[in-house]
Amino acid sequence: MSVQSIRRTTAVSAVAEELRDALLSGMFALGSSMAERDVAELVGAEPGVVRAALSELAHDGLVVHSLHRGIEVPRITRGELRDIYTARRAYETAGLEAMLRLLPVDVSWLAAAADRMGESAVAEDGRALVEADMAFHLAIVAAAGSRRLTRAAQGALMELRLVLSVADRVADDMPALVADHQHLVDVIRGGSLAEAKAALLDHLARGEELARAVVFVA
Repeated sequence: MSVQSIRRTTAVSAVAEELRDALLSGMFALGSSMAERDVAELVGAEPGVVRAALSELAHDGLVVHSLHRGIEVPRITRGELRDIYTARRAYETAGLEAMLRLLPVDVSWLAAAADRMGESAVAEDGRALVEADMAFHLAIVAAAGSRRLTRAAQGALMELRLVLSVADRVADDMPALVADHQHLVDVIRGGSLAEAKAALLDHLARGEELARAVVFVA
């Protein structure tokens, strides 16, 4: 590989990471245009580098190419959102029930994820906050001991990551989000399935309501 090729690859990776951070920090609204010329001006990079970076992001599902609208941030309909949260309730309830079969309840993974959320809030790092939020809920599902269930839950959360990023930015209250997850840890640690399930379902319902506020497509 030539020095020029290495420099181009490095430039593409740098631009892709900059855009990835912006997208996962909720800086772009769902459905926003990501036209190459506009992005090139935004990041100060050559169009060819931006084109390659956007292609990398498309592979990750962070941008999509529409025949009529060009490259844009993915949209999600309210129907799709409702379906994803229906699935989440099933996945996470199954994991929670398995988690509470053994006493004392092991909440170490949940507590660690909540701590990472707290650190991210202090650093005002929206991307890291969303990633820790996803890790928290995947830890609940993983307690069921089913790799297929965990993979399905991971897929659902990956579809939601941009929505969660935008919703968290709109809500603009990271400490409250962290406190909500820490409360869940405390309730689950208490060992009561009824109380833990009620708290989790309430948490998911409020999350869905917040997400609906940033999804405008019926």
